[in-house]
Amino acid sequence: MKKKILLSLLIAGLLVGSANIPVEVSHAASKQSLDKINRELAEIRKKKEDQRKQMKQTEQSIAQVQKQIKNLNTELMQIDLRRNEAQSKLDKLEKQMEETTLKAAQAQDELDEAKDRVAKRETLLKTRVKSMYERGTVSYLDVLLGSSDFGDFLTRMEGLQLILAQDTRILEDNLRDKATIETKKKEIDHQLTVYAGMYDEAETLKAELDSQYKKSQVIVAELNKQEQKMEADLAEAGQMLMQITKQESAKYAEQVRAMSASSSGYKGGRLALPITDGAFRFSSGFGVRKDPFTGKSAGHNGLDMAAPKGTTIMAAASGIVTYAGYYNGFGNTVMIKHSDEITTLYAHIREGGIKVSVGQRVNVGQKIAEVGSTGRSTGNHLHFTVYKNDVAVNPLPYLK
Repeated sequence: MKKKILLSLLIAGLLVGSANIPVEVSHAASKQSLDKINRELAEIRKKKEDQRKQMKQTEQSIAQVQKQIKNLNTELMQIDLRRNEAQSKLDKLEKQMEETTLKAAQAQDELDEAKDRVAKRETLLKTRVKSMYERGTVSYLDVLLGSSDFGDFLTRMEGLQLILAQDTRILEDNLRDKATIETKKKEIDHQLTVYAGMYDEAETLKAELDSQYKKSQVIVAELNKQEQKMEADLAEAGQMLMQITKQESAKYAEQVRAMSASSSGYKGGRLALPITDGAFRFSSGFGVRKDPFTGKSAGHNGLDMAAPKGTTIMAAASGIVTYAGYYNGFGNTVMIKHSDEITTLYAHIREGGIKVSVGQRVNVGQKIAEVGSTGRSTGNHLHFTVYKNDVAVNPLPYLK
């Protein structure tokens, strides 16, 4: 939409012009009428300039909003990646906690078995102590001295050694099982505590990222609304600028009519040659021709007049200069509005070869420029176009 508006304005601007230089008027024209037209033109130009400034500010605001949206979208993408990472971490921790919980259950079974073994050993030891208590205190030495002979002594010695070894083993097993129970319990409790802490942290981070993401989405949505509104405002301003440009065009035409009241004004009919007869040759006509750059058939909206660099270019009729400057493929260009219908264009003017300014009144045959080869040109020549109602027509029927 923006490009179409700007293109339309550029075309309209070229055919109309937008200078701030007062128009030089003929003494024969009505000074009062022309003064009024000039004042009105000045007001229109001011409105046009203000409108352009407003559009420029709107475009800058749109650019800023678009930059904010771009940055926020980048931030959203980064937050989304972090959310995915946090979720993956949560899933992994959840799996680890499930596995640790299973291990804890297995460890609990082992702990229960170990407790059973300790309880049985303690029961065995208590039974032995109880038996010794019921029989009275009997030392190992009493058992040995009560032997009937040496063989009995050896038998009793071996029995005592077995009992002692068994008691020692029972005590060692109890100590080992108790240590294992305590160690495993501490390890599992610690691991579960660590996982639980990590899970809480990851869950908190995920919640924060989710909140950030939602807030950023709300901001992006609001910025998109702002951008759409400003785009609509810009389109509306563009339409208003086109209306102002049309008013300017109409006022230029009114100005031409006022000046054409004198005999020096262009009133239609034939146009004078823009280059003195005999000082040029026609190198290309109006219509379809072979493009000198691409070699393909293409439309040509004017006449090409080959002439040496610096050759004088003259106004084909009296009128007002509406454009004087560089214009894309045409290079250095002058445009003159002669009447409501007729505008002429002179292109490929040499560097420094423009001799008039926008808003200047020129007479037929007056020097306005010099031949050159600026823009999309293969050699020194004048490209001459006639516009009738803003449409390019064949210049030949209009030339003397």
